[in-house]
Amino acid sequence: MRDYSDSEFPWVHIETFGFDHGVPETAIGGLLVDLRGVDFDDPNLQDHLKGRDGKDADVIEHVMASRMAFTKLEQTVGQAKALLDFNAKKNFTLRVLIGDHDGRTRSVVVGDAMAEILNGRGIPTEVEHHHLAAGTQK
Repeated sequence: MRDYSDSEFPWVHIETFGFDHGVPETAIGGLLVDLRGVDFDDPNLQDHLKGRDGKDADVIEHVMASRMAFTKLEQTVGQAKALLDFNAKKNFTLRVLIGDHDGRTRSVVVGDAMAEILNGRGIPTEVEHHHLAAGTQK
């Protein structure tokens, strides 16, 4: 098992996005997580959550209360960890692309939660949200 904690740079770079805006370009070796078909509760279907984004505490609570939220999150963390361990000698930063329809809610919640878990496990991780701002264009 590799010790990632001695690194001065992030080992994982998570990017959240909306498939409706297009998939960010990536090098070979990235991990793509498509949340469009995952059984996560969509905050946009709740009147009191419409227009809010994945940084909002009520949206986070709503998404994480979904039946499969923790299972999908743990699977994705496990996949990222396996890729890191397999390729650790190459010293590359793993790109994890997490997408939902618009890139403002579920992908943001899952991306931030995944980063929190990985950082907590000593794997330096950073997050970039491509479509968090409302009205983001392609």
